[in-house]
Amino acid sequence: MSDDAIPYVHGRDLLPIRRQRHRPNPRLERLLADEAHIRQQINDLDAMVVAASTRRRELLDELGALIDRIRPSCIGARGRRRPAISHEEPLPPTAKRPRRLWGRELRAICLAFLQKAGTALTLRQLHALLHRAGYAIAHQHPVKTLADAMGHEVQHGRARRVARATYEVPADDALHDVSTIPLW
Repeated sequence: MSDDAIPYVHGRDLLPIRRQRHRPNPRLERLLADEAHIRQQINDLDAMVVAASTRRRELLDELGALIDRIRPSCIGARGRRRPAISHEEPLPPTAKRPRRLWGRELRAICLAFLQKAGTALTLRQLHALLHRAGYAIAHQHPVKTLADAMGHEVQHGRARRVARATYEVPADDALHDVSTIPLW
C-alpha cells in the first residue's frame, strides 16, 4: 500500500483501519519480527537524536558562559551593543516529504520524545527533534500549535510545565511503554 493519504474527507487526512489476524501464520510471524526489528532501530535512532540534542545544548551553554567571560557586558555604557549570541540551535530543515502532525498525533509524538529524553525539553528542542525525526507541524503557526499541544497535555496531567516553554513527563506518568505509541 502506498504511503499517500486517503483523499480529503471533512478536513482531515484519514488513516486506514487495520484488522488483526487471529490464526498463527509463519509468514505473518516473520513480518511481525521484521516490524519489531524496525521499531527497535527507530527507538535506537530516537535515543541517539535526543542524546545529541542534549549534548549540543550543554555545549551551547558552555559557549555562552565562555563568551560572557571573554567579552563581558558594559553596564551603563551608551552606544552600540555587541551582537546577541543565541544559545538556541537553529531549527533544522524538515525532510523533503515530512509526515505532517497535528492534534492527537502531535501530542503523542511529543510525549514520546519527552519520555525518551528523561529530562525537561524546551519547545524549541521539541520542535527540532520533530524535524530531525522527519515530522512537521501541519499548521500556519507551528510554534503556537506546539505550545497549545503541550498546554493541553499539561491540563490533562500527562506532562508538567517546568519553566516557561519547558516541559517534562512526570515521573509517575501513565505512559508505560513508548514503543506502544504508534509512529505515523
